[in-house]
Amino acid sequence: MSAYYTSQAYDAPAPLIWSILTDFASWPHWFPRVSSVAVEQGGTAAHGVTLLAIGEDTQVWTRWQIVDWTAPVRLVCEHVESNAAMAPGVSAAYLRFELMEEPEGCTLEVEIGAEGYGIVGDFFVGMTLGPGARRLLPQLVDAFTGYVVDRVAGRR
Repeated sequence: MSAYYTSQAYDAPAPLIWSILTDFASWPHWFPRVSSVAVEQGGTAAHGVTLLAIGEDTQVWTRWQIVDWTAPVRLVCEHVESNAAMAPGVSAAYLRFELMEEPEGCTLEVEIGAEGYGIVGDFFVGMTLGPGARRLLPQLVDAFTGYVVDRVAGRR
């Protein structure tokens, strides 16, 4: 499995960052190439719930299931299905957010991982996910940080 991660420290408590992170309707403000994220069936976000993410191209969608909801510490979503171009080569994928309390705030760690079908699939996923994830993760964390600052300042 290919996995990539990054982290960012915040001068804010984990519960505050968690509340912003788990406001899925706000993800398009900071998650690159996503135009909407919604909890399916109008439910409440929790362990076992499915999220539907729509891409910039509104014809592209991905379903994720929340497999770990440990508030205000960890959110892990696993790929269920997608109509994105790369989806047929992916056998498993996940997105993990982890918040660690620190004396002066907290640190958010973000990890993206995926594996393909067999050796060729793993190579394909590693070659395509790797460069994209290395570019995506800093953009994602920078945009999330900007969004956190705006929310805390009351600008959003």
